[in-house]
Amino acid sequence: MYHIPVMLSECLQALNIQGNENVVDVTFGGGGHSKAILQQLPNGKLWAFDQDADAAANVLNDERFVLIPHNFKNLKQYLQLYGALPVDAILADLGVSSHQFDTATRGFSTRFDAPLDMRMNKQGQETAASLLATLSA
Repeated sequence: MYHIPVMLSECLQALNIQGNENVVDVTFGGGGHSKAILQQLPNGKLWAFDQDADAAANVLNDERFVLIPHNFKNLKQYLQLYGALPVDAILADLGVSSHQFDTATRGFSTRFDAPLDMRMNKQGQETAASLLATLSA
């Protein structure tokens, strides 16, 4: 886990976890939120989404945790597939992670001399550089 969430206690308070819910983290990333949620979820299940392959390195070794390596735009379909509906709480920490800014090859940061990539999922999508070169204003 490389991510320490900034507003973790506020997120946990808003989720109001009682201990046996079905909870979804749609932006797993470094796993900081998910790890804290699991500490409050002794009898529930946590379903986490992340399309970034780098997130797989942070998988939590816990039978109550499932990482779904896909974009959360298909949330309902994947949760149906896994038999995880209904859910009691959903957390979405939207944005770019510090890991993506701190890794030059990800192409998110202006601090590095690297190609402009900016893809959350590096499989089969166009880079930001190729879009800027081919799209009209």
